[in-house]
Amino acid sequence: MGRNAVGFYWTLPVPWAGFTRLPEEIDEAAKVSRTIRYQLEAIRRFAKDEAYHLIHEEVFIEIEPDRGSEFILEPLRRVEKTCRMSNAALLFVDFSEVQSWRSHMALKNWLRRAQIETIPLFPAELLIDGHTFDPQMHFRTWREKQSRWAMSKPERAANALSLARALRGQGVSYQKIADTLNAENLRNLSGKLWTADNIRKFLINSHL
Repeated sequence: MGRNAVGFYWTLPVPWAGFTRLPEEIDEAAKVSRTIRYQLEAIRRFAKDEAYHLIHEEVFIEIEPDRGSEFILEPLRRVEKTCRMSNAALLFVDFSEVQSWRSHMALKNWLRRAQIETIPLFPAELLIDGHTFDPQMHFRTWREKQSRWAMSKPERAANALSLARALRGQGVSYQKIADTLNAENLRNLSGKLWTADNIRKFLINSHL
């Protein structure tokens, strides 16, 4: 009989694409995130090939789009507890092995201290649904898009401000302005949906 194992999958948010949350159910999360889908496939295949029994899978999405955080420690503590109780190894894809991917320091430091067996998988290319997923190319493309989005901040701010000012000048409420900008896909400067409150602050800070 094979050993028990737990799979751990994580990803970064992409606010400019409206991707800031993940479904809690693993397979549903894999449908909305290519990175999660890749990790799920890699770890499930490894577990099958090496006769590990996956007793649990945990998914986590970071807070910021460009860095790891200490928030990852909460789900890691949960999986550590599960591993201890079930004498299981923790399986994860070590994206730091990919040149264009910066190490997640909170995860890296936790792995050094964890009193459980951890098995890192190299992020190799993988055939998924007839298409090759190359993690290095995926992250390079993502970083290029992220950089372009960050550089477009002044233009995005100007467009949102112009429309918000015009609507406010017509006596439109902050909530209606927020709804209009969201419908026009003019998200706020962090990539999230506008609210009445942050529209109000945005206009005040812009000296309207």
